[in-house]
Amino acid sequence: MNMLTALGGGFSSFFSIWQACILQISPFFMVYLVGLYLATEKSSTPSGRFHMLLPCIAYTLGFSIIYALLSARGLGTGRLLISHINNLRMVAGVFIALISLHFMLSVRIKSLAALPGIIARGLLPLLVGLSFAIIYSPCVTPIYAKILQIAVVTETATRGATLAWAYGVGMGLSFTVVGLLLVFSLRNMPFQYKARASYFCATVLGILALMNITGVMVYYKAFFLGLLV
Repeated sequence: MNMLTALGGGFSSFFSIWQACILQISPFFMVYLVGLYLATEKSSTPSGRFHMLLPCIAYTLGFSIIYALLSARGLGTGRLLISHINNLRMVAGVFIALISLHFMLSVRIKSLAALPGIIARGLLPLLVGLSFAIIYSPCVTPIYAKILQIAVVTETATRGATLAWAYGVGMGLSFTVVGLLLVFSLRNMPFQYKARASYFCATVLGILALMNITGVMVYYKAFFLGLLV
């Protein structure tokens, strides 16, 4: 298997039957991207027409790195992360709860909506990507199964991690395409509805955080997996 095959496998999973697995994170990414757009819309410059592309890149980078390490059980770093996965998921849930609170308060507190661009559209999306990768319990698609076979063996774990990284990037690319189309479709949303949309995004992310902190996420995933069998 090569990098291009892994990349394509990750990208195509969004548009296949395996979307039932990705529903564990994909709708929440869309909600996050819309919420971020609404929270930073006023602070973006006219020249920053594609300012929402940076968060997608940062998210994909964070997500794919942790996704690769968690997949590579043949590496010491991967085993270390997996051994602390429950604690990491708790931390990720708390962080997502803070993002939810930020979206909620940015509607009323202008200073929160005016965070420096490198933080709002760079650092925070990177951390969100890390958090989503920690929360996500990936389904073993045919291509991902081959990657895991390579990544679990110590001698080939580095190559497996690289392939898993490419697979994660492919997933991130599919999220980006669909997410940006969704954001662009909301550009002309009437002003009176934007505050409601921000509250909705904050609420959905809050639910994700709560599910993760309380351990209910496993039942959420099981429900969608049941659609495949």
